[in-house]
Amino acid sequence: MSDSRDFASSSRWWIWTDGRIAHMHGYGTENEDGEPIYQPIDVDMVVCTTCDGRGAYVNPNIDRHGLSREDFEEDQDFEEGYRNHDYDVRCEHCQGANVIPVPRNPKELRIVQECLQDRHESYAEGEAERRMGA
Repeated sequence: MSDSRDFASSSRWWIWTDGRIAHMHGYGTENEDGEPIYQPIDVDMVVCTTCDGRGAYVNPNIDRHGLSREDFEEDQDFEEGYRNHDYDVRCEHCQGANVIPVPRNPKELRIVQECLQDRHESYAEGEAERRMGA
């Protein structure tokens, strides 16, 4: 069973943003020197959907498959640490910024969605090949 936090960094389509414009690497676009050409995209900043704007979340290795009351009853120190956010890690989606860029222009939003879809399909294909022993 997977956890959305395990794939948070793969949902990060932008290279950098200043809060008004995000820059994404264009598909197969490079200059004469082989350097990537970045495509500026007008964006609005919204609360990160992975960490709900906290900039961090519990390390998925701690609670990926859920925790029960017994987990806390067996180890009081674990419960205290869990509640005090001792097991939190920086959000890999927003990189701790609490917000993520969303393209304003519907055409650019489709480009971003296609990019993410291609990335996820490529990942799924690679996983299937690994499971088959490739």
